[in-house]
Amino acid sequence: ESPKGVKRAELVDLSWSPKGKKRQGRPPCPENRALSVKCEHPVTKQLYYRCIAEECDWFATGNPQRARVLKHATHCRKLSATLRHQANTWTAKSSLGSQVGELKLAATSPSAATLNGNPSLRKEKSTAPTQKTLWAKKAGAFGGGAPEAEPKVKETGGLGEMSVALGRKEFCGRVNHRIVKLICVRGLVPKTLDTLEWKAFVIEASNARYTPTSSTTFVDLHVPAEAAQVRLLQIQELQQRDNLTLTYDGGTTRRPQSVYTIHITTPDRRVYFIEGDEASHERHTAEHIKTLILEVMTRVGVERFTGLCSDNTGNTRKARELLAKEFPFLMNLLDCCHHLHNTAKDITNLPDFKGFISNLRKIVKYFRKSTISATELAAARVEKGVFRGLQSIGKTRFATVYWSAESVRTCLGPLRQVVTSGRYSTKKLGFDPALLTEGNMASMNFERDLTQYTSILAPIARALKSLEAADATAADVFVFWHAIAASLRDLFGRPSEETGIDVELAQKITSIVNRRFKEVIDAAPSGAYFSTFFLNPSKFIHCYSKPTSMSFAIFVPPAHPNPNNGDGEDDSLKAPFPRVYFRVNVFLKTLLKADLESGNHPLLSDEFDAVDIVSEYRTQLLAYARGQWPFNKPLPENGGGRPVLEWWQALEHNPNARVLALLAIKLYSLAVNSMADERTASSFTWFNSAVRNRQLVRTLVDMIQVRQWYLQQ
Repeated sequence: ESPKGVKRAELVDLSWSPKGKKRQGRPPCPENRALSVKCEHPVTKQLYYRCIAEECDWFATGNPQRARVLKHATHCRKLSATLRHQANTWTAKSSLGSQVGELKLAATSPSAATLNGNPSLRKEKSTAPTQKTLWAKKAGAFGGGAPEAEPKVKETGGLGEMSVALGRKEFCGRVNHRIVKLICVRGLVPKTLDTLEWKAFVIEASNARYTPTSSTTFVDLHVPAEAAQVRLLQIQELQQRDNLTLTYDGGTTRRPQSVYTIHITTPDRRVYFIEGDEASHERHTAEHIKTLILEVMTRVGVERFTGLCSDNTGNTRKARELLAKEFPFLMNLLDCCHHLHNTAKDITNLPDFKGFISNLRKIVKYFRKSTISATELAAARVEKGVFRGLQSIGKTRFATVYWSAESVRTCLGPLRQVVTSGRYSTKKLGFDPALLTEGNMASMNFERDLTQYTSILAPIARALKSLEAADATAADVFVFWHAIAASLRDLFGRPSEETGIDVELAQKITSIVNRRFKEVIDAAPSGAYFSTFFLNPSKFIHCYSKPTSMSFAIFVPPAHPNPNNGDGEDDSLKAPFPRVYFRVNVFLKTLLKADLESGNHPLLSDEFDAVDIVSEYRTQLLAYARGQWPFNKPLPENGGGRPVLEWWQALEHNPNARVLALLAIKLYSLAVNSMADERTASSFTWFNSAVRNRQLVRTLVDMIQVRQWYLQQ
């Protein structure tokens, strides 16, 4: 935070002393000179220092402090990307994790190679030196001689035994590193480090060989340095991977400050929290988001990405469209989970459910607020063998009204028992007691509405729950949407006397589902869902030879060959199901063309040009559609996304399958949801509790990046 009562515009800049001039005292800090400017107040003559970016308003009192300058510079959007990267590299030099050997960069850093214009390093495993190797190398740093003996540290022996085995400085570094992990991974409040109880504990546990470090040092130096090293490691690993998916989402902290999180997912579903941008003073336009994303992609290598995924709000959708237009090889996907949630929300907001939802909220709220009623309900549940209690209607859970309604339906017997026990005054209940009085008409109507609502929403909510998984693929989205349509068609096909669903309500819901289906499957910016389903060898493509839908309004429209497309002979006429084949072929050719035009296709060479690749593609796609060799190998019975991906990866180097295999690998590598961003938002909520509501976004981002890195190791 800036000093109070002083404005940035009031300060007068001071010049640094010349580099060649001899001076006494501490040598000048190059980081401070590169990233900050000394200044003073013209009236009080108080010294200050500010960010070197003229548009940045950040400044602090006193002489420039390296840790605070670097902490600001690594996240300052007013600085150029080059300066921010340099600040991150300088900050990482102080990483305790790298000093103790847990966060070591590879000897040849792909990050450095890319900055020098050589992003050619691919798929090389980064190997950090072992602790034994580090100890063996220490002798050379002090003039040669026999390698220093590796200290024998008993990890289970506690700080006392470790303090005997290690030198004081290294011992303090190891202890501080463990404290950093406690702060970032387990949520230890940094201010705890300043308490007398903490200081007494660590001094006694370390045999007085450890001097307690202040919370300010951890917040300003150790945590930012650890996060900076994690970011370098993330970039290093990602620059060795292909077929990456970038997801992003926005949020707000308690301070409040806005933050956009950016994650990158690999084909094996490892997730990297790569960026958390705080831009509270900026308008979050599509152009702003695009610039932010493009900077991250450039750092890794744009050619390594396959797709983009986010929710479908106006600015996030537009940002995807702008990037997909600039880089045609990027597939533009909306987040399937948000889309299903919006479908459930549309149905819930129908006037037909307004009265029921109001009663549902009152019942759940009363039993959540009343401790005696909640206790009685818990006892009644045990008596009746109901193990799960009521679930509140929240703001952050997908399909939250359905899951709350389902919990009430499950607990309906215990709820009626508690209400009819006669222990409560009906005047104090927050709802009409007749709703839970057995044998009452109001109670029967409420139960009917409850069953009706949960029967309609169950397919959507359960599909949404499944698609939240990290392993979900575009084929799964296609399958689950058709499962939803089939389930609702069967439900609406039963007599209304049996389901309680009249024709008018069924038509409203059908209209909502059909519209949402077309948005994600038919009218989506990418045909990835249908094509990925087609490329699952365990599925029978004849299931799509005829329209399958809830009603005659929903089906994948037939694609008709265009005589002017220059394709020559139409191979779809040779395939078992021409219409299916033609639709898939149109999308895959577009994808292949984008790869070839960008020069990113791995098979492109002087001996094997685009014409050869397209020729192989046509032959291989037709062979796959016919189930011919080498595509006749059965898929393992357990199915799912990973086995399909591995099935195609086994064909990647087969000359008779490689072109189609590379396209299938690209599609099955796509992450189709932005749940990584939702989980990071949950971490923000956990760290940024009510008693820690003044935390800055950059502090939260640093801690969560360190947390996620260590949890994945």
